[in-house]
Amino acid sequence: MTSTRRALTALALLAALGGTTACGPEETASAGAAGDPAVSTSAPAAPPTTTPAPASATPDPTTPPSGAPTDDVDGDGEGGDCGNRPALPSGVLMVKVTLMRDAGGFEAAEAVPRCTPNDWIYGAEKEAPTQHYVLPGTVDARLANGPGTWKKVDHEQLALHVDRCLFQEIGAPTDDYPEVEPPFSCSGNVYEITLDPRGAVRTMKEIWHV
Repeated sequence: MTSTRRALTALALLAALGGTTACGPEETASAGAAGDPAVSTSAPAAPPTTTPAPASATPDPTTPPSGAPTDDVDGDGEGGDCGNRPALPSGVLMVKVTLMRDAGGFEAAEAVPRCTPNDWIYGAEKEAPTQHYVLPGTVDARLANGPGTWKKVDHEQLALHVDRCLFQEIGAPTDDYPEVEPPFSCSGNVYEITLDPRGAVRTMKEIWHV
């Protein structure tokens, strides 16, 4: 009887050990699957974001360079809001007398407008090319005696006035060349002229400015 009990006990123990061994590999595989990164259920990390570089600013062609005046209407870099550039009527010339040959003619350069604090002022550079103009005795001449006013003079008076203003411009001694007397004055030796069909001066009007 005792032998039979021992045999049954041994069988039960073997059965228990066999059952425990059978569960080992499944648990190990299950544990391995749970820890395998290849089958992880966590969400993948978001890729790093990059901020695009700012586009280079393109300069506005209408913006004046640094330090340049904003009211420079004629491109000389000096500024001055004079409005639209003046335009001469057809057949009218603006000249700056540079040399009085004699009473019969003079040398002059084309005068161009330049914006100044006193509005548009006509003038010419010293290096500007010149042209000879015939000044006949029949010229219709007018000298400025103030802003917007003129006085009619004869050919001789015109020639003398032009000559004196030229010498006054270069600083000639007044002992040799008397100054221009009121109501006239010198205003840069700029004149508005028209020509006759032969190219001689028909009208000549002095341009006054401060």
